[in-house]
Amino acid sequence: MNALEDWKEKLFQEKRGLPKTYKSHHEFQDLLRVDLENVLKSEFCERKKRVVEPPAPDFQKAEEKYQNKLRSELNTISLLGSSVIQPFPLRLKDIFVPLEMYDGSGGERGLCSIVGNAGDELASHWPEHVMQETFKKYSVMLVIGDPGSGKTTLMKYYALTCLDANPPLSQELSDPVRVFFLPLRELSIGESLSSNLSAWSERNYLIIEPAVFDSWLDGDPSLVLLDGLDEVSDPQERKEVCRWVGKMIGVFSKAKFVVTSRPTVLRAEEGISFGFEHQRVTVKDFSQAQQIEFLNNWYQAALLHGIRPAECSEELWEQQQKGEAKKLTDAIVAYLQKPENKGIRELAAIPMLLQIMAILWKDRKFLPGRRQELYSAALDYLLDYRDRERNLKPLLSADDARRVLAPVALWMQEILENDEADRNAVQAKIQETLDGISQPYSVEEICRNLVDRAGVLVEHGKATYVFRHKTFREYLAGVQLKEEWFEEGRLEMIVQQFGEESGWWDEVILFLMGQSNGKLFDKFMKLLFASPVSDDFTSKQKALLSQVVEESPEKSLEALCSALLDKTATNTYRQRSLLVTLKAIALPKSLETLHEFRTTGLALNNDINEMAEDVIRLIQKFSGVDSIKVMTESRNQVSLGVRPAIIRNPFEYDAQYILIPGGIYIFSVMNNEITVPDIYFAKYPVTNRQYRSFIGFLGGKPVERENSLTIQTYTQALHELANSRSESVEGFADYLKGESDLVKRFASGRDGDRKFNKDDQPVSGVTFFDARTYCLWLSMLSGSEYRLPTEEEWEWAAGGRREEPGRVLEVNKYPWGDKPEPTPKHANFNENEGATTPVGRYPDGATPEGLYDMAGNVWEWMENWYDNDKDVKALRGGSWLIKPEDLRCSARGIYDPDGRNYDLGFRVVRPSPVF
Repeated sequence: MNALEDWKEKLFQEKRGLPKTYKSHHEFQDLLRVDLENVLKSEFCERKKRVVEPPAPDFQKAEEKYQNKLRSELNTISLLGSSVIQPFPLRLKDIFVPLEMYDGSGGERGLCSIVGNAGDELASHWPEHVMQETFKKYSVMLVIGDPGSGKTTLMKYYALTCLDANPPLSQELSDPVRVFFLPLRELSIGESLSSNLSAWSERNYLIIEPAVFDSWLDGDPSLVLLDGLDEVSDPQERKEVCRWVGKMIGVFSKAKFVVTSRPTVLRAEEGISFGFEHQRVTVKDFSQAQQIEFLNNWYQAALLHGIRPAECSEELWEQQQKGEAKKLTDAIVAYLQKPENKGIRELAAIPMLLQIMAILWKDRKFLPGRRQELYSAALDYLLDYRDRERNLKPLLSADDARRVLAPVALWMQEILENDEADRNAVQAKIQETLDGISQPYSVEEICRNLVDRAGVLVEHGKATYVFRHKTFREYLAGVQLKEEWFEEGRLEMIVQQFGEESGWWDEVILFLMGQSNGKLFDKFMKLLFASPVSDDFTSKQKALLSQVVEESPEKSLEALCSALLDKTATNTYRQRSLLVTLKAIALPKSLETLHEFRTTGLALNNDINEMAEDVIRLIQKFSGVDSIKVMTESRNQVSLGVRPAIIRNPFEYDAQYILIPGGIYIFSVMNNEITVPDIYFAKYPVTNRQYRSFIGFLGGKPVERENSLTIQTYTQALHELANSRSESVEGFADYLKGESDLVKRFASGRDGDRKFNKDDQPVSGVTFFDARTYCLWLSMLSGSEYRLPTEEEWEWAAGGRREEPGRVLEVNKYPWGDKPEPTPKHANFNENEGATTPVGRYPDGATPEGLYDMAGNVWEWMENWYDNDKDVKALRGGSWLIKPEDLRCSARGIYDPDGRNYDLGFRVVRPSPVF
């Protein structure tokens, strides 16, 4: 700036001091500022004459192009997300069924939030309401869902709603709302949000500079949709992504963020979590009503897409196709409702699998019975059957296409550890297999067919391939492992990856074992229980082991029985896991081993010995075997004048009740001394298996043990209880009037939910009145009193210090003691598991007497009201949803006595004397 330099030199020469005409230094500074501005303006005008400025960007046109690109990318939904699987795309708005979500915040705030809305479930809401409530308080919503649960479809729904003519979704997002979408697998962590969005637009053939995205994000309110945290395969990168989201919140204050993820990859204890305020919500499975709505919508859209015959009016055509859609829907629903199809019925609650079922049923009237078979059938359809039914010859048969794709899937899983791969590298990998297959096509033609016709692969730009769905790649990786498992070191590698923190191998292991035979199952179990991995399974690993046993079609007991009888065993956790696995398999062949385990004193502690007895009793019950004597301990025998430490109830699958000696302690609610008498507490909360026996009785199924109780006698006693003047059951009579069918009235609200309905999970979704009717049933069957505990009894049993009889004591802070603070080894809480877990999974959290799940898993109904208002019942124990502070023995919850929820269950006590 030559003019400026000249001016500064002239000023220095002419005005070395402050002239007398200037009243102050500040006046002189003002003069300099004016002079400087004039010089700069003059210099700018001179430069403007010499330089031709580029035209200003057309922001409006760029925004229109970006929005149109988003619409074209997000506006259609079809089977498995690919528009090529049938010859037409389906518009999302025609078939979308809003997903319900529940609030994962837990705690007393959540419990109190719906008191007064009888029968409602805690924080179960539709997408718009969830977003509205979230963005009133937070800038980020984290959406959790299992594979295939519809998370990406939900993101599309949010995006298209914002792009619609009538936003907003909430008061926090006022019109206009800009919406941005970015798959997190494409995220460059070192770049800003605007740079990443610019890169996404370039990959989609739009040129929009980062500065333009900056101006949009800094302008009007925005909704930023970040899809698939779980598709970032490296755990360290996931941590960085979580931190990156936190930084972007601070940079763009007008933006709201939605992030999706599978639950398995979020591990707070490993640092993979959001360290800032956010709302966490979990996607629910489809209910039966939602399944029917989706199927009907899907079939209508598919059938109406065809060309109307000229002789048929539009009205008649639409009527005919809707009628045909209803027939298809009714047929598949009827098929799913058959008792023998229970397994496939539960899979229909997963939106992605329901889509697979819809297309298979439409074209083949066929539904496989297991998850692996569904994926296999879907791939058969994509790779082969769809072309053949149109009289087209596929380039490769389904079998050959699997031979081509499976090695690629395992290579991406094991070597690349990434869901995305370089195009040339993929083609080179495919060529290795093609060299051994007799066929006339080039690798380029094969890959083009897999992208354009089959829709199994997707091109990202011209440089990379990705599988259309992550679960398809995981399935094919499992298929390839089945061909390689016997090779040296292959199965050992899988065992080393078993349940590791990232969850990267979990689905692959399940798909592998879902295709296993007895030999593979036995070898896997031998290696697993010989590995340090089994020294102390995490809760996540226990859940994975349970799934492996459930999904394996053939099971061998040799390795498991051998490990249980290992005389050098020194690990109680491994013994416990072996017993749990044998119980899940429940084959009579294991009875001899279990009996030897008990009689030779191999159990490392008494609790494991009792557990072995439970397993024996259960297997005997289901197999009809009754030749092995299991009651051997003298402490279980009834002696005159001596209370046994443990009693068993034959009407609850021989459930254990443990004697809790009475005492005096300071009751936390009133902060006063109270005396608690001896009482028997159930070792575990009531399970689904036990509760289903009660529901079976109500449905007319006779009690297996010899007993004279009839449904007529029980019903009479039930109505007498409901109409009694007992304050504890106030409102019961009205509850009974609401539904005359006792099975419907008292059935668990979660009995059809695959996440909550396993036999050994605690029954949940039951009201206080449901729990009381169960206790009445037990009492009438046995002739002894069974009931719910009071808070005074429960708190003493959960945390009483009974080592000093006769002294007034305070209870322990937690069931396991005052320390340590809760960890995932002690209890199921804080959504660590995403649902309830089988009872007894947390031995480190048990009380000294051996009561399990007194902290976490499910809140337990108490006999008493919460306070003198007598409108809500007290709850104790916390649940899988709540924060650590609600695991304290003194923590209380409240709920309407006729309310149901995912995390409400109960435990039974027997106060009757036993001599």
